[in-house]
Amino acid sequence: MAISNETLQSMIRDYNGLELSDEELELVRPELEAYFNELTKLESLDLSNAFSGRLMHMPVYGESERF
Repeated sequence: MAISNETLQSMIRDYNGLELSDEELELVRPELEAYFNELTKLESLDLSNAFSGRLMHMPVYGESERF
């Protein structure tokens, strides 16, 4: 995913980051692109057969069993 220097500068400003030169942005760019590529892979994972941990209920101490 290609990100322009203007977009990077805008993102940095939005989060009150340090102002970076174009040369510094070029040093950061490969890491950001690698991060976004990994994020894209995660978004494409098929988790339809995976059990959600949010559905599990751990009993609270002193709570009677409900099952």
